[in-house]
Amino acid sequence: MRTAIISLTKNGAKIAAKIVTKMGGQTFAKGKEFENLPKLVEEIFTKFDGLIFICATGIAVRMIAPHIVSKLSDPAVIVVDDRGNNVISLLSGHVGRANELTIEIAKILEANPVITTATDVCGKFSVDSITSKLGLVPQPKEAIKAINAAILRGENVFVTAGDVQLNLIPQNLVAGIGCRRGVTSLKIFEALQRACAMIHQPIERVKLLASVDTKSDEQGLLALAEVMGLEVKFFPVKDLQKKIDEYKLAESKFVMRSVGVGNVCEAAALCCDTGKFALPKTTFQGVTVALLWSNINS
Repeated sequence: MRTAIISLTKNGAKIAAKIVTKMGGQTFAKGKEFENLPKLVEEIFTKFDGLIFICATGIAVRMIAPHIVSKLSDPAVIVVDDRGNNVISLLSGHVGRANELTIEIAKILEANPVITTATDVCGKFSVDSITSKLGLVPQPKEAIKAINAAILRGENVFVTAGDVQLNLIPQNLVAGIGCRRGVTSLKIFEALQRACAMIHQPIERVKLLASVDTKSDEQGLLALAEVMGLEVKFFPVKDLQKKIDEYKLAESKFVMRSVGVGNVCEAAALCCDTGKFALPKTTFQGVTVALLWSNINS
């Protein structure tokens, strides 16, 4: 997940830094990265997979209210109080994986995780949380509610079709790749394989590769695409920069000096599709990989 951590006070900024150190993420501190909170939330609500507010719950609720659309598409929203005592799963607990993120943050801060979804508080699994982990999109929303309600009542739920039909739509992956000049196809393959393993997905779920056009003659990357039978799309620096600005992607000065743009793998993936990140920018030996959930089938 690609997360934005929003803090409003000095103490909140310290908590944000602690979270970033342990699990990554991008910080937005008031007075440093932003001044107008409503404007910031409007800009980033659909651009990050998770929003972590370090403030009062009421503030977070008012900020996200105008932008909420559906439990199937909204980002995970978590609230941490300004002392770091409580971590609250506020929105998209299952599909958005806010509940998981809440538990992870609570462990980091040694705080109290607050989760209120009915299946979780009753110690039962929910169909939408399971499918999210498997990279499947459950539809329609009414069927999710009906099946979860049946689970809560202790009824048997069968895989075969019954009165309620739930469609599980598989999502494939776009792999954005950045690499140093001359890196071998084996090194890129190993990085991609490790990246997929980190999200517990087979490498076969990758259906498209993407990078910056200055890598269009990179033999290792071209050879990998040929071996895997995949298309690799190359995008000009100006297109990647647009995605960096739009999604407020973190930039590397080293990559900027060597390539002309500060973020290759995440920006290239976003040039192909607008899904959620299964894995944000991850660095391996000479290779960076970002994996984006996509509806691309081939």
